[in-house]
Amino acid sequence: MLNKISHLAKSAFKPKQLLLRQNGDVSMFTLPSSLQVSLLCAAVGAVYWVSVSSYGYVQQQEQIQTLEKQRLTAESNWQLEKQQLEQKLAEQTKTLQDLSQQQNLLEGLVEALPESVATPTTSEEQATQNDEFEGQSKNLADKQTLLLNHIGNSITARASELHTHLDEIGLDKQLAQSPIAQGGPYHQLDTQHISKDYLSVIDKLVELNELEQMITLLPDSMPVKQEKFYVSSQFGYRKDPITGRRAMHKGVDLAGWHKTDIHAPAAGTVTKAGKNGGYGKFVEIEHANGLVTRFGHLHTIKVKKGQKVEKSDVIALMGSTGRSTSTHLHYEVLQNGKHINPIKLAKVLSRVQ
Repeated sequence: MLNKISHLAKSAFKPKQLLLRQNGDVSMFTLPSSLQVSLLCAAVGAVYWVSVSSYGYVQQQEQIQTLEKQRLTAESNWQLEKQQLEQKLAEQTKTLQDLSQQQNLLEGLVEALPESVATPTTSEEQATQNDEFEGQSKNLADKQTLLLNHIGNSITARASELHTHLDEIGLDKQLAQSPIAQGGPYHQLDTQHISKDYLSVIDKLVELNELEQMITLLPDSMPVKQEKFYVSSQFGYRKDPITGRRAMHKGVDLAGWHKTDIHAPAAGTVTKAGKNGGYGKFVEIEHANGLVTRFGHLHTIKVKKGQKVEKSDVIALMGSTGRSTSTHLHYEVLQNGKHINPIKLAKVLSRVQ
């Protein structure tokens, strides 16, 4: 076998003579078969090495491209994850801001509740042991909603109670308060970032506070101290004490000792002070919300027209001037010209304050 290979090699690579001419000289070289084989092997080896190197280079380039794609994919995923985290953080920050604002609003509502409305108690229980932000924020939001509903229901119940009592008295529901001392810097409420539920409760609270304020300005007490009078004639239909005929009594008669002090039942302005026909010596006071009180049969008048009076100020002394049978005070309460039972007014207002 080896002999055959050797024979084929010698046949294929016969010795060759090479002529080399240089500077007019001619040289002859013989290229033996073994050298030809060696050169061929070297050429084949070089080609093989170049092929292998090229293949390796191509593979390296493909690996580099693959790694670059992986890097770009990872970077893209990282950017996406970053955006998602930033978005989540922004949402959580917004949620925290909303919860904080709602908590401030709730605290403000609780602080502004009138004394007639029971102050709701907030639970001191911590949020459910949950490390997730969503769980804790939802727990707090639920508690805030419960507290808001409780406040809203309490305000609605109190307002309904007051309106019921005002209807019982016969006062006009559209009560327009007279100007009172108010002021302070203007701090506008940013309603764009407050939910409708909170705004609704705020509006209800404002209306309730105005109603409570209005009630404090009503003549809610009798103008004579309780131990110093008795009711000698009620409000409504009666037999006239002079003629004995049927008559409408538009006030109440409070009998007492001669020159008993008569007090202003609420703050107001004296609009009349002097003699007034059957009333005798007479005082009229204008109060807030269109209410007027009248006092007749006085012995002595202690105020003058245009004078400001405060609740409980002494305005006159009890007497029996004018159309009167004995010492007493004729006391009337009117709203927008309509007479109201003074005793019912005082009794009902004493229940709601």
